Amino acid sequence: MKSTTSDVPRAAHHSTHQSAPSISQQCADWVAGLQLDDCPAALLEATRWRLLDTLGVGLAATALPAAQAMVGAADDLSDGAHADVIGSGGRRASVPWAALANGTLFHGLIFDDTHGETIVHPSSVVVAAALAAAQANRASGREFLTAMIAGSEITCRIGLAAVRRFHAAGFQPTAVVGPLGATFAAGKLYRLDARQLAHAVGIAGSFVSGIIESWTDGAWAQLLHAGWAAHSGIVAATLGRRGFSGPATVIEGNAGVLCTHTRSNGAPFAFERITDALGERWESRQIAFKPFPCGHVIHPFLDALLALHREGLEADQVKRIVCPIADYMIPVVCSPVEQKRRPRSDAQARTSLQYSLAEALHHGYLDARSYRPESLNDPRILALADRIEVQVDDTAPDSRIFKGWVIVHTVDGRVLEKVVPSTRGSLDNPMSEVELRDKFFANASLRLSSDAAQRVFDLVFRIDTHASVDELMSACNGDPRESPSD
Repeated sequence: MKSTTSDVPRAAHHSTHQSAPSISQQCADWVAGLQLDDCPAALLEATRWRLLDTLGVGLAATALPAAQAMVGAADDLSDGAHADVIGSGGRRASVPWAALANGTLFHGLIFDDTHGETIVHPSSVVVAAALAAAQANRASGREFLTAMIAGSEITCRIGLAAVRRFHAAGFQPTAVVGPLGATFAAGKLYRLDARQLAHAVGIAGSFVSGIIESWTDGAWAQLLHAGWAAHSGIVAATLGRRGFSGPATVIEGNAGVLCTHTRSNGAPFAFERITDALGERWESRQIAFKPFPCGHVIHPFLDALLALHREGLEADQVKRIVCPIADYMIPVVCSPVEQKRRPRSDAQARTSLQYSLAEALHHGYLDARSYRPESLNDPRILALADRIEVQVDDTAPDSRIFKGWVIVHTVDGRVLEKVVPSTRGSLDNPMSEVELRDKFFANASLRLSSDAAQRVFDLVFRIDTHASVDELMSACNGDPRESPSD
């Protein structure tokens, strides 16, 4: 695909005749003008760590049956090979399908970072779209990093306009706001001007989807949401580059993505949060890393329970565990109770508070090796899940902070209690660079040799000095002379 726009027909872009620019146009103006030097040093460093983390969890996911099916499907659907699929041993796909495959891998373990207040997974979407677009357009590492920052920032901000309202309507937030954020990232790398970019984002609104019905039976479909969002961004940016038009009010319109994919109950949308102090206050700094491969709201409960385990608590000592939890979290990770205590697949288990706590306490850890069939069918873990109860925590903070609270009643009559005020990996309770490095190497080692993983690590932290992202993508497939770890 060409990266130039000189051959693009412009007559197809219809004027909106609005007295004030739409939200998508305001965002497009900002994205089109953003330069890497405009970004604070702390944001650049955090973005490199997010890139590394995303690549690591994607590499770890390559062993999943769902991942193997996805990579095979990308082969089937591709009629050209222009972008790499990570961890695939050098297989390539056409640009939209490589974005779909990589985004699905990045989200496959539910180990990818999360913007806490919106529960959106920005990096799995934006990195997948930006990597594919960067390879297609021979973009430099600086251009890639700038696009990743721009796409991540806008993705988070669009989610802020409708906090906690996507799940209520049956949609995963990542699948609704992700295609728009992916389009901003991809469009930046396709070098669209602000007008073309706004139209591309309007087009992406028609690709928005992502129902959460997979939660009922543990099907893999939800794992596609990040990948489909990345794919949508590539397609929308390509159409926008060719002169196809999209609605200016795709975000705020009466039939825009927020009105059609949320349950409002009459509440207004916080549209001002999308553009307020854009480029001055960086919402993407609030993206939190994940120490565990499961739903983010479960994490502080895991930290609390595993802290008690380190203090001597064993699974066979538990009579029951009570978890006071914010009311809005219950439909997401706690109910229906029978489904959460008896998940039918690893995908379903990763959104279960009861099962996740039970497996973590039984094994003493929860990582990329967890949620295997032998654990999902272990009667000891399932019996422990039956002894985990939830109740509404009236003292829980709002959705900007996830609190964990476990009260353990032991068989010998003791009551053990632990509260984690803020989830680990967030700005309030950050993971250290050592923890992030260890997470990456533990994940990457499931697919790459130690030398190959070190090469990826080194390339990520020099990405802005490279002429393209090709060397990084090659490194994610390992040296062909090396065998990946089992």
